[in-house]
Amino acid sequence: MIRHIITLIWNQWRSNLWVVAELFVVFIVIWFMADTFLMQAVLSHRPVGFDTEHVYEAKLSVRSKDYPGYIEYEEGSDEPLRNFERMVERIERYPGVEAVAVSSYSLPYTYSMSMNGLWRDTTTRADARMMQVTPGFFKVFDLHGVSGETPEVLAERLGTYDDKRITLSARLAQKLFGRTNVIGDSLRLGRESETVLRIAAVTEPVRSDEYDEERYTMAFMKFDYAERAVEHKWAEKNFAQMQIIFRVRPEADAPDYAERFEQEMKRQLQAGNLWVSGINSYAKIRADYLAHSDETTIRKLYTALGTFFLVNVFLAVIGTFWFRVNRRMGEIGLRMAMGSSRSGVRRLMTGEGLMLLTLATVPALLVCLNLAVAEVFSANVMPMTAGRFWAVSGVTYLSLALIIVLAIWYPSRKASRLEPAEALHYE
Repeated sequence: MIRHIITLIWNQWRSNLWVVAELFVVFIVIWFMADTFLMQAVLSHRPVGFDTEHVYEAKLSVRSKDYPGYIEYEEGSDEPLRNFERMVERIERYPGVEAVAVSSYSLPYTYSMSMNGLWRDTTTRADARMMQVTPGFFKVFDLHGVSGETPEVLAERLGTYDDKRITLSARLAQKLFGRTNVIGDSLRLGRESETVLRIAAVTEPVRSDEYDEERYTMAFMKFDYAERAVEHKWAEKNFAQMQIIFRVRPEADAPDYAERFEQEMKRQLQAGNLWVSGINSYAKIRADYLAHSDETTIRKLYTALGTFFLVNVFLAVIGTFWFRVNRRMGEIGLRMAMGSSRSGVRRLMTGEGLMLLTLATVPALLVCLNLAVAEVFSANVMPMTAGRFWAVSGVTYLSLALIIVLAIWYPSRKASRLEPAEALHYE
């Protein structure tokens, strides 16, 4: 049957050439779309690394000066620091709280971050998101080491610039060294910098959110906010910018936990002019961030455009093959008069359509392969391996094959139901 189909296509090569050209262009465009959507799906389902279940954030605010009972502190007073420490301690003592941490511009699912360049040597550099956190951060987000280290071990190894210690994420270690067993190796904060940091630990892979392609990987440093507050004479507004997060034991957590926490701790969550203006579940923070992310909007736009394009491709292919089948009514009648079955006619039409797709696929794959070799397609999510290339090619071919089968099915079914004598009238 395949030889017969090839003969039919060759005998009508002029008209079939335009069909193959159409399928050739469509295949390349759908290949690009399939690759884009496949990489988005892979990225979205890749673990973020941060366990945000049972995690909450306490939002700090400062009372305005016209508030009754506002306290005016002397310049350089350490009372704002003491008040902040009291707030953290009270949260830590609340029943059910498992761990508390303080960070600065270092939370997942936020836009605020601090960046720095880390150098392995004078030629190897990587941009890193510097995570300024207290040791409890690892337990709050249940982060483990790449070699199975517990959050407690990571907390012990967390160091400051003064300690000359730094903790890397697994992805950052891979970027700089090509491996993750780098404990004991050194990095610099600049190409010619004298500040040398020893790698004390490597965490499991972590990302800021589901859309993060890890272009900016993470490095963790100990956030000694007390020392920094004294050194820079922090005012209360500086403490209001700190991020307080805490983990709750699963048995103590509940849907109304945040409301109950605020109600029971309302008086205790005030110290001086500082007060906790809200307790937010990290599940809600994550949902709000993803819902309003620019990347979410872009993906919705891509999905809408992709759907629109696929509908137009479907209609174009339907029109093309509908015209082909209707133009060959006489041939169909002759075949049925010569003994072909109705199902045989439908199989012939479908097989011819799939053969035309196959003929268009071969040169289209060569074009896609050259584009892949030229690194036109993004490799941020995963490199353009043979597996990725053939997976996308398979999805593209099957998608177009399904469209062609659906496009041929109705007109060929209608044509095959005609009586041979009636179909012969079209000849």
